[in-house]
Amino acid sequence: MARARKIPLWLKRLGVVKTEMQSTRFPRSAQEGFRQCAKLSATARRWFRQSIRDAHPSANEEEIEKERIRLLARFSTAEAGWIAKWKKERDRYFRG
Repeated sequence: MARARKIPLWLKRLGVVKTEMQSTRFPRSAQEGFRQCAKLSATARRWFRQSIRDAHPSANEEEIEKERIRLLARFSTAEAGWIAKWKKERDRYFRG
């Protein structure tokens, strides 16, 4: 008797994913994609620094930079946990 395998959520919703992919405009070239990525990254960095300034209105540039580094370290730690969980789920679905 074959063991029943759980179907991944993304596979169950493949039609939704296909619709989302069709409605997304992808870059026409690698260069265009790189420019879009750089522009989005610069915008995200600017918004991130501005959010720190808004949260700490009396902070000087050095204090803002220290807070930015502290937050990035926390994000990095959280990301490591997320990656570990993702690997566990990946193994569960694809190596079971």
